[in-house]
Amino acid sequence: MTRPFALLVTLALAGCAGSMRENRVSDRTTTTTAVIAVGLDARDAPRVGSAPPETFTDDQVLAILSAYNKGEVGLTKIAHGRSKDTRVLSLAKLFAEDHAKALTEETRLAAQLVMKPATTDKMREVEHAAANDAAKLEGLSGADFDVAFVGNQADRERDALAMLDVQLIPSARVPDLRAHLADF
Repeated sequence: MTRPFALLVTLALAGCAGSMRENRVSDRTTTTTAVIAVGLDARDAPRVGSAPPETFTDDQVLAILSAYNKGEVGLTKIAHGRSKDTRVLSLAKLFAEDHAKALTEETRLAAQLVMKPATTDKMREVEHAAANDAAKLEGLSGADFDVAFVGNQADRERDALAMLDVQLIPSARVPDLRAHLADF
C-alpha cells in the first residue's frame, strides 16, 4: 500500500491548506498521526471518535480488513467501466492490485492461523460504506466520475489508516496478523 498512500498524500497535500492544529469533527477528536503528518484540516479529518476505541478479536480484525479490501476492489472495478482518464485508470489499477494482494494474504493468514473471520457491526459498517460509495459512483460518468472517484479513494484510504492506527492494530494479538496490518 506504499505507492497508493504516497499518491494519496500528494493529492491530499495539493488540495488542503495544511493546518497543524488539533483536528475536530463536531464532537469527535482525530488523533491519528497520518492526518497530522498530511496536515489535513478539520473538515477532512477521518471519522474517529474521541471515546475509547472499540477493541476486536483477531477473527473480527481479519473480517473487518477483508470487508474493507473487498469494497476497494469493487470500487476499482467501477472505475474501469466509467473513466476514460488514464491517470484515474492507473490509480484504479494500482488500488485493485494492492487490495487484491492484501485479500490473498488475509486468506492465507486465515488458513494458516485457523481463523474464521467473525462478523461484527464494524464489518457491516465497512461493507455498507463501500456499497453506498459504489451506488454514488455508478451514477456518475466522465470528469464528474473521475473527480468523485479520486476524492472517494482519498477519503476511504484516510479513514482506513485511522481505523488501522486506532482500532485494528491495537486489537490484534497474533504476531502474523499484526505484521500484516502494519505492512498494509
